Amino acid sequence: MNCLELTLYPSLTLALLDEKRVKIFGVKKGVRAGEDVYISGRWYSPWKYINEADGDVRDKVQRLAERFGDCVGISISPGDEDLIFVASFLTQNTSYHTNVLRWTRAMFSKTEDLAEIAKIAPGVGRSYQLRRLPAAVEDYLTLGRPRERAALLRIRGVGPKVADLFLLFTGDTTSAPVDKHYMRIAPKLGLSGRPPESAYCRRYTCDKCPLTHTCLRHLSFTKLGRLAGWVQTLAYLLDKGVLPAENL
Repeated sequence: MNCLELTLYPSLTLALLDEKRVKIFGVKKGVRAGEDVYISGRWYSPWKYINEADGDVRDKVQRLAERFGDCVGISISPGDEDLIFVASFLTQNTSYHTNVLRWTRAMFSKTEDLAEIAKIAPGVGRSYQLRRLPAAVEDYLTLGRPRERAALLRIRGVGPKVADLFLLFTGDTTSAPVDKHYMRIAPKLGLSGRPPESAYCRRYTCDKCPLTHTCLRHLSFTKLGRLAGWVQTLAYLLDKGVLPAENL
């Protein structure tokens, strides 16, 4: 089991590396992923937060930690938040490994300036994600490069999944992006809920939302705390078949 590859596979930092897992975009160019405490995911250990797992999910999370806690981390790249925002926005309704990595590498190889990326994005392909990126970048810059969920949701085209994806891969491990993979795996961990709804997320904070008790995103936060993003990362690996399902 290649722990570095398992950690990188779901991460948006993969868009900043070449095939040899050397940093080619953003800060720290030339560093090998395995040599950097953040990109390798070693900065994060689920064992630090294992007691934050609520009683009814603790046993299953404990088993995941025993199997993968010393192997799978969360890969982030401090200082590259602008590029991570671009990658997170482009993940909507498309394949990350097939399309997003191709689009981001095409753009980042020409420029790492966010405004310039926005200008060239529509020329990279015909996808609606690329066409909508300039408006999103404009809002992101106007709002002062937000790092809070409520502000991120004010950006045109940014919904709950994109906001939580950005937050997770910039270091907020309480954020669990609710995608189709997490929806399929979460019930097996004792977490059953509905995806967050954009209209409610924009209107309410999680603690005051009428959907609080049925929203998988909020249930993950309350029952897992700072384990939420890590558990979602494992769910992605399990549902994609990168990790065998018998590990559940």
